[in-house]
Amino acid sequence: MYENLLENSGLTKNESLVYLSLLRIGKAKSGQIVKESKISSGKIYETLSKLADKGLIKSVVENGVKHFIANKPKALLDYMEEKEKDIHNKQAELEKILPQLEKITPEDKNIENVSLIKGFRGVSPLAYDALERGKSIKVMGVRSSKNVKFNNFWKNWHRRRVELKKNAQMLFCDKDTEYWRFFKKLPYTEVRETLSFSPSAVMMIDDECFIFSYEEDELVCIQIKSKSISNSFTGFFDSLWSHAKSNQ
Repeated sequence: MYENLLENSGLTKNESLVYLSLLRIGKAKSGQIVKESKISSGKIYETLSKLADKGLIKSVVENGVKHFIANKPKALLDYMEEKEKDIHNKQAELEKILPQLEKITPEDKNIENVSLIKGFRGVSPLAYDALERGKSIKVMGVRSSKNVKFNNFWKNWHRRRVELKKNAQMLFCDKDTEYWRFFKKLPYTEVRETLSFSPSAVMMIDDECFIFSYEEDELVCIQIKSKSISNSFTGFFDSLWSHAKSNQ
């Protein structure tokens, strides 16, 4: 259990085993640490050096023999704080050069590709980036029966869209639900229903298409960058949109 926690804090498996071994046995020579931690003897000095660099252990020489001692566990918090500070500094440095990096990135308007993205961490920045750039937003196959965390994600996404004053057309596969009523009242949003048609949720933003799946409690997205495919989906959407209006 402790090994996993230390590894999640940024230590390697060997570093975690050696540090915990030193906590248990106190001052020890390298051979004792190898025996206690059960790591390869060929890795011991490299591991001890990295732990020392992280401020988690120290060494003393007695009778010409080097011994190692674990620093108090609070040193772990100091290490984490220093690591976090370093990350913030690197982030600040990266933010300074982002405009220059954007300038050397070629336009991708004519580049066609397909990507598969899983999980909120991957899908969220993708969806928000497309929202910031996009002009035409159309969504079909919207249903209310997803897990509430997915519905909340899209509510927040559309709140941001409203802040940007961008219009959206949405075709629902159900109606008279709390989720449906939220969008019916939302500014810059037009909602219609195609109750007999239930595809996967498909969102078209300019020349990009996003196909969403919510199976097994995981958000999965297929992103397609293709003007011709986007036009095809948009044409299908417009046909359904027109039919939905005639039924109202």
